[in-house]
Amino acid sequence: MTLVSCSSNRESSEVTTVVFDGQTQTITGQVTCTTQPDGKLVILAADGQKTVRVLLSRAHQLVVDKVGLRIPGASGFTDNSSEVWATKVDDNYTINGRMPPNTGETTWHQFEIETTCRYEVPPPYQPPQVGNGRP
Repeated sequence: MTLVSCSSNRESSEVTTVVFDGQTQTITGQVTCTTQPDGKLVILAADGQKTVRVLLSRAHQLVVDKVGLRIPGASGFTDNSSEVWATKVDDNYTINGRMPPNTGETTWHQFEIETTCRYEVPPPYQPPQVGNGRP
C-alpha cells in the first residue's frame, strides 16, 4: 500500500510508502497534486532520487492514464489503462495494477498505491485564444 498525501505547504514533508513486487519502501518529501487544464490530476511524490508519479483522468470515472516510479532496487512505468485501476473515497485514491517488465526482465511487476490529496493546485491560467486579427 502506498500512502501519498498532497499538500500545498511547501515547507511540509509527507510520507509515501511504495509496495512494489511485495517490497515496501518509504519516500519522505514534498508531494504535489496538480489539476491539469483538461481536468486530469497529476500526483508527484519526490525525495531526491526517489519518485512516484500518477496521471488520472476523472471525467465520468477514474482512469489511470500513467504510473511511473523510481525507488532503490525498483523502477517501472505503464501507460496501459487496462492493467491499472483506481477508486476514490473522499480525498483518498487507491491505485493498483501491474507494470510490464523492464528491459532485461521477464516478470511483470505488481504494485498498489493509496493516495490522499488534501489540496489540489489549480491549473495554470490559460489566456483566451485570440484570432489572428484577419476578417
